[in-house]
Amino acid sequence: MELMAQAPGLVGARTRARGRRWRRTAEAESRGSQTASTAETESAPTGAVGRELDERKLEDLWDRHGGSAYALACALLGNEVAAAEAVRLAMADVASSIRDVSTQEAPRCLVGHVYRHTQEFAGATPGAALLSPVMVSMSQLAPVQRASLALCVFGGLTHREAAAMLDVPPSTVADLLTTGLRELGRLAAGDTATFA
Repeated sequence: MELMAQAPGLVGARTRARGRRWRRTAEAESRGSQTASTAETESAPTGAVGRELDERKLEDLWDRHGGSAYALACALLGNEVAAAEAVRLAMADVASSIRDVSTQEAPRCLVGHVYRHTQEFAGATPGAALLSPVMVSMSQLAPVQRASLALCVFGGLTHREAAAMLDVPPSTVADLLTTGLRELGRLAAGDTATFA
């Protein structure tokens, strides 16, 4: 589980700075979309308190899980620029629906949005020169294998949750995780990948 131990270190100070920028953008987009609906359905004091609670919930979600969301996007895409945009879009989606999501479900919701938005950027040119060696190695795995590893390691999903998101049987994800970790070990040792 060396990969799990490295996960927090894969997103450094640069990521935290981006996180603050993404959070501000997501909050601004959320305020813009909520302003019209909130004005119609809530009184001013209650609406202000609700928005403040939503902003705190969103900020807490980013502080706790933003780095993992960015690492997940980098692992899926192999491109920091596309990963940053996918996470920004995911945070905006979460921000617009934060009121409807429980605190326990919010991280899984964020992972789902990140995964969906990374699929939009799947054809982006790899930016491996900027990525850590682990991310470069992951980009050499087959897409479904990379997605299984990324969703479970960086997204924090169980193999069953990842299987539901990937629309494959849980046993397939379990097999992909096992072979993917083995492949990463070989790639770290300098061998070439044999895609599963």
